[in-house]
Amino acid sequence: MSDYDMDVLDALKDSLGGITMDTPVEQIEAAGRARRRRRRIVGMTAGVAAAAGLALGVPTHGNPSTAPPTAGDSTGAGAVHIRTAAYTVDTKNDGTVHATFDKQRYFKDHAGLQAALRKAGFPVLIKEGEFCKGPQDNGTLDPSGVGPGVRNVMKGVRGDDGRVTFVFTPSAMPAGTQLFIGFLNEAQLASVNGNPGSVERLVPTGVPLTCTTEAPPADPRS
Repeated sequence: MSDYDMDVLDALKDSLGGITMDTPVEQIEAAGRARRRRRRIVGMTAGVAAAAGLALGVPTHGNPSTAPPTAGDSTGAGAVHIRTAAYTVDTKNDGTVHATFDKQRYFKDHAGLQAALRKAGFPVLIKEGEFCKGPQDNGTLDPSGVGPGVRNVMKGVRGDDGRVTFVFTPSAMPAGTQLFIGFLNEAQLASVNGNPGSVERLVPTGVPLTCTTEAPPADPRS
């Protein structure tokens, strides 16, 4: 029972107090008039409270408020749609995460991109100018800076406007791993003639990683 219900009940109980079989008729009539006045007051109070509840969106007795949709309903758990000058991140109905990077800006907010991808349910670690690998990783990269297994969880296409659209597949990530993305800084990009622009590896979670600032070899195809 709510505090409001208790107040109403107390008012009604008080209106009946003090009346017995020995009470004179005049006193009973007076008590009846008092009860009617109190009922009117209680009714007015209830009406004001209900009106206030509707105006403020506060649930009142018998009229619960409608809760907004929560994660896990038909809108999809972890649904993310983020737009910035450097990138966009969108979750799709098939469980993939689509992200676009601006090649001139993507490394300027790598922390924001990392947070957005994690919010979308994709485990990722992003750094700039630093390249990390796991304890059992032999450091193998293809000419474009991509390590083994990465293409199973991340596919990319560069558009005519210079923006890259990547499709991440969280369900394809091996258990206990995350995707490491290391963007080359300006000096490192100059040393490899701009290619590769980043390093991608699958690295384990929960263990120390070995990191270096040494840029990967330049892509001989560039």
